[in-house]
Amino acid sequence: MATPAPCQVFQRDREGKADIRLAGRLPLEAGSVEARLLHQEAPVPGFDWAAAGGIRGGQMNGAVRQVPTGGEYTLEIRFRDESGRIHGAASVPHLLVGDLWVLAGQSNMDGIGKLFDTEPPSPMVHCFYYDDRWAAAEDPLCWYNEAVDPIHWGVPEEQREQAIITDRYFRSAGAGLGVSFGTHMYGHTGVPVGLLICSHGGTSMEQWSPAHREMEGRSLYGSMMRRIGAVGGRVKGCVWYQGESDALTPEAAPVYRAKFRGFIETMRRDLDDSEMPFLYVQLASFYDWNPCPHWNDVQNDQLLLESDLPNVGMVAAIDATLSDAIHVDTLSLRRLGARLADVAQILCFGNSTLKRGPRPQAFAFEDSARTVFRVAYREVNGRLKSAPKIWGFSVEKDGQPLPIASCEVDESSPGSVLIRFVEPVPEGALLWYGRGLNPVCNLKDARGFAAPVFGPVGI
Repeated sequence: MATPAPCQVFQRDREGKADIRLAGRLPLEAGSVEARLLHQEAPVPGFDWAAAGGIRGGQMNGAVRQVPTGGEYTLEIRFRDESGRIHGAASVPHLLVGDLWVLAGQSNMDGIGKLFDTEPPSPMVHCFYYDDRWAAAEDPLCWYNEAVDPIHWGVPEEQREQAIITDRYFRSAGAGLGVSFGTHMYGHTGVPVGLLICSHGGTSMEQWSPAHREMEGRSLYGSMMRRIGAVGGRVKGCVWYQGESDALTPEAAPVYRAKFRGFIETMRRDLDDSEMPFLYVQLASFYDWNPCPHWNDVQNDQLLLESDLPNVGMVAAIDATLSDAIHVDTLSLRRLGARLADVAQILCFGNSTLKRGPRPQAFAFEDSARTVFRVAYREVNGRLKSAPKIWGFSVEKDGQPLPIASCEVDESSPGSVLIRFVEPVPEGALLWYGRGLNPVCNLKDARGFAAPVFGPVGI
């Protein structure tokens, strides 16, 4: 018998309600279905025993309609034959009505943080794991070899059984940002959260192309859309962390912004939600001695994408610490999850007390001698902060760096940074913040949002 799965989360509608569909085969050929909802062992007002559907040809069909946001609910069902006699019953615990969020991208969305100091799980945040099983959201969320869809398998099918056992015994890394995002969302709103993990490490925008949707579970986009369909076909939004693969590929980096934009537009179109909230992370640092000329290009494209589309929001990760050469560590991922939840409050709930975090807005010299330069930021929570000095800005002309005498927040305008140069800056110089693979950057606002990487900007 298939009924709602234990721990399932149902996407609420604009009125904060959801229908819980009842479906499955029964040994009873014909009859009726009754249902009720319990919360903390007491019937939910208005949802005591009532008719909820019928049984025809051994197939149950019905629904408990207009269930309010909240939980955890227990759904109780009983089945009557055509004479009215009860022939059986079922109970489905830990159901939630709230918001569903897709988690997609590559390995920093999977989470490669060490499995200590992880975000504590919450009974109000559940995950739809790769095996199409609902359960409480707890790191690690990603178990590739347990996936229903073969696109995620890391070994041939005949080796999966042993690989699953090995993974469960020896896994020591896998903390991500998803659980933190979910718990902070619930903390902000009191709305339960369902996470649909869909990410896969090492993947590019080309591999995520919606053009592969017809391959279904043998493509990333097809798998993601199948999984969304499996939970009802509607989600609140998408959280994305990806771009490392494209930044490391000379052919992919120049078209990253266009492909990323196309991905968002297509996903919204396929879900019939033209303004579906889409949250993402700007790339962090990368420990590598080899040249990587497009890393900053992709970071800058990610910043600029916010101006390309409505209802998208980015958080910077340049202040994150890493657990290896390219993967963000556990505590930094928890901070990123909290930042994404803050941005979601702005996009989804119109929270006017929060800002997205510093965004460069205007650039100008303060003097005719071109020795004092102002970088003005918008979207600052409170004021800009740094201690004891600001690190991360660099300027060069014809490949030669220009020495900076000081860099500090303007106390008379705490949303601006003043850069003082040792010598006048020649025309045609270029400005960056966070240039390189592993820059030292410490500019934040009062809420702890990091200023994003940008550049080059001609000054």
